[in-house]
Amino acid sequence: MYRPFGAGRTRTTSISLRSIIFRELVANIIAHREYTSAAPATMMIYTDRVEFKNPNVPHYHGRIDPGNFTPFPKNPTICKFMIQLVAAATTNIEAGEQVTPEVTPEVMSMLAVLDGEMSRIAIQRRLELRDEKHFRENYQQVAVALGLIEMTVPDKPTSRLQKYRLTDKGRAALQQAKMEVGQ
Repeated sequence: MYRPFGAGRTRTTSISLRSIIFRELVANIIAHREYTSAAPATMMIYTDRVEFKNPNVPHYHGRIDPGNFTPFPKNPTICKFMIQLVAAATTNIEAGEQVTPEVTPEVMSMLAVLDGEMSRIAIQRRLELRDEKHFRENYQQVAVALGLIEMTVPDKPTSRLQKYRLTDKGRAALQQAKMEVGQ
């Protein structure tokens, strides 16, 4: 049986909520900066808080009603660029390095044996697994939830014709894992 990853070998990538919030705040300071003013945008880090200040000329006065609000981009070109950066981040590309979600060795071994479209039974045979429940809970459902594989008949998960195939995200995770082990 082909197992490209050693037993107990895991690679997990966790991104803290704090990092996500700081990225969003920095992106907002850049995208919504009033560049016609010489006043600088600032970020002050204290022991108990962080303050961001971005002086600008407001386009709305008074209380903002989120149900009846239209954003006014001060820098549409920068905003478009920032949206593209966010799109790149959602495809898991960060600072030139491919970042995959937390993929267990079980799921990674399943990705390695997938060849085109395969039925559950065919995948289990390749993995030499007999217990359908174990396969479903520890391999198949995890990979589907992470977006690493997809069903060929998504509207009928229990269809006898159901097969599974790698997604672009699954191929990227597999490729990155192969590069990490030097294959």
